[in-house]
Amino acid sequence: MTEMAKRYSYPWFIEQFENAKDTAETFILSVDENLFVQPPAGNRWAIAECYSHLIKYGNLFFDDISTAIENGKSSEVDFRQAFPPRWPWQKVINFFEPPYKLKIKTIKSIKPDPVQDYNRMELLDEYINLQDQLIEQLENAQHQAIDLGDAKIKHPVLTLLKVTLSESFGLIEAHQRRHQWQAEQTLKALEKKTANH
Repeated sequence: MTEMAKRYSYPWFIEQFENAKDTAETFILSVDENLFVQPPAGNRWAIAECYSHLIKYGNLFFDDISTAIENGKSSEVDFRQAFPPRWPWQKVINFFEPPYKLKIKTIKSIKPDPVQDYNRMELLDEYINLQDQLIEQLENAQHQAIDLGDAKIKHPVLTLLKVTLSESFGLIEAHQRRHQWQAEQTLKALEKKTANH
C-alpha cells in the first residue's frame, strides 16, 4: 500500500483491485492445468471454483454499485480521505479476512459452476475484467466526487439491509483475498498429495 493511500479511500480501493489482478494472474499462470480443476478433497473447492465464486460474488454487487454511482450526488469530499465502514459491516469485513478457520455456507446464486466448464485463461480474463470494471466504477465515482460513506445500495443477499459504497467495495475486496488465500492453500495441499504418491 502506498504511503498516501488511507485504508478505505479511493486510492486504496483502486490499489487493492489492481493488486488482485496481479496476484491472480501470477498465481493462475503458475498452476498446472490439471491441478487448476482438481479439488483437494471431496467436499472442498478446486482452485478454479474459488475464482468462479469470486466472479459471481462481485457481479452480485456490480449493477447496483453502477446505478448508485450513476445517480450519485456530488459532494465536497477529498478523494484521499478514508470512508470507513460502519461498525457492524467492519465486523463482517474482518470476518472475511484471511487466513480464516470458520467456513460459511455458500448461497446458491454464487456457488461455482461445475468444474468441467472451466478454461483457465477464460476464467483469468473474466476475473481481471471484473477488477477493471470495479476500478472503472471507482474512477467514475471519484470524478463525480461521490461520498463513498454516504451513497448506499441494498445488500444483494441480505436485501432488507443497506450498505454504503465503501462497505460494498470493502466486502468485495476482503472476500477476494479470502478466496485467493484459499486457492493458494488448495495448491499447497494438491502439490503435497502429488509428492506423496
